[in-house]
Amino acid sequence: MSRKIFLIPVIIILIYATNLWAQNLEDGYQALRNGDYKTALAIFEPLAAQNNTGAQAGLATMYYEGLGVQKDEKKAVALAKKAAKKESALAQFILYDAYENGKGIAKDEDKAFDWLQTSAENGYPQAQITIAKMFFLKKDYYRSFNWAQIAAKRNVASAMTLVGNHYALGAGVPQDNAQAFQWYKKAAEFGDAEGQYWLAEMYNAGRGVLKDQVAGKKWMAESARQDYEPAKKWLQQKAKGGAPVKHTR
Repeated sequence: MSRKIFLIPVIIILIYATNLWAQNLEDGYQALRNGDYKTALAIFEPLAAQNNTGAQAGLATMYYEGLGVQKDEKKAVALAKKAAKKESALAQFILYDAYENGKGIAKDEDKAFDWLQTSAENGYPQAQITIAKMFFLKKDYYRSFNWAQIAAKRNVASAMTLVGNHYALGAGVPQDNAQAFQWYKKAAEFGDAEGQYWLAEMYNAGRGVLKDQVAGKKWMAESARQDYEPAKKWLQQKAKGGAPVKHTR
């Protein structure tokens, strides 16, 4: 799992705090997103000591990822447990990752899944796309599609790509290239490298849209610029004059 997984645009905070706490927490999370870890720590620490849920979750994130502090996964898990019990979806997602990977606590896949599902149900977008991908791999397409749609509505670009994959493959929904194209286009415009790759493929093959190899090459290049390996290989083969390597979903 890539690092800094918790610093996504949507931050779940504060149904338990005073207005002053809420403002301070917003400042703390803004500092965290901006990489101003000193300020974030100065805001989170005193609030966490007062059992503020959002601050405990923010501080857990910092210790779990080693952001401006010495990485301490056990301390992060302890903080996350406190916040998770008070319905912090962010803290619940941290516990999912910790149990899934045995970080700061003994590995336990059953507990990991329980915390992932709870976080997703409490509205954490990263949990929603994670569980959607998990169900997709298990070929539980109905639940995968439902969670992917929920995350896509929260502007999670990779979820838009996954919805596109469902339509392209007819996985849990009727096969529909036009719908797949529209979802890949949304994902590509939001900057998802995989979505850009599949949008390029749709243009190149004329599936769900009129064939347009100029647009196809443009989006393939955008995907490759983000180091998406299938796109890089496609362009390399194309440059050599060979048939581009086809990637599977």
